[in-house]
Amino acid sequence: MSFPRRLLTAGEQVVVDLRPSWAFLGWPLVVTGAAVVLAVGLAVAFSPLPHEAVDALLLLVAVTVGVLAGRVIRWLSTSLVLTTARVVERSGVFGRRALEVRLDRINELSYHQSLGARLTRTGEVTLEVGGETGVVTLEHVRRPAAFQSLITEQVAALHARRLAPSTAYAERGPSAPHPPDTPPTGQRALAGSPGSGSVADRLVQLGELRRRGIVSAAEYEAKKAQLLEQL
Repeated sequence: MSFPRRLLTAGEQVVVDLRPSWAFLGWPLVVTGAAVVLAVGLAVAFSPLPHEAVDALLLLVAVTVGVLAGRVIRWLSTSLVLTTARVVERSGVFGRRALEVRLDRINELSYHQSLGARLTRTGEVTLEVGGETGVVTLEHVRRPAAFQSLITEQVAALHARRLAPSTAYAERGPSAPHPPDTPPTGQRALAGSPGSGSVADRLVQLGELRRRGIVSAAEYEAKKAQLLEQL
């Protein structure tokens, strides 16, 4: 489920909308696979099995599959969204939970990957945020280094947009009219050539083209994957 457009503020655009890595399924996936292999192996090696053994194996498989199904539902209902103004983590099916961090409050960024996480191309991204929030850790992030780079680009673009009007006004003097607000990075990319700008700008441009219906969902996903590979 993509990030609802009605939740975006004026001028805000979605840069990336990600699901957690498949490593989010974790031990339920491993245990379910082991239970299925065990049940099939015993059924082949000791066929025919007593009814009690068959019932026990079926119960074991049913329980593990049920736990895995619950984790899959959580995976499908969890998203990590980076916009031109904030980072939002949303999860939940019946009840919704949302964590939101404004880009202008982020002081430092870091990411961590264990050896196993590097093999699965996942990891944690840590945001040091001003105020009472302190440190926010985003877990099971796909390609955390690339996601950190996108956040860094958007933070820089946000500060540049805020500084641009005051800088231009100071250069022209107080008698000159105050310039209008500088458009977001994604809008500047849309105004330029299709291949211009940073990867983050081009992702914003691609999202806008998808929103307008100019590119299909399949074309959007394919091009987004190509852009993320460039990070």
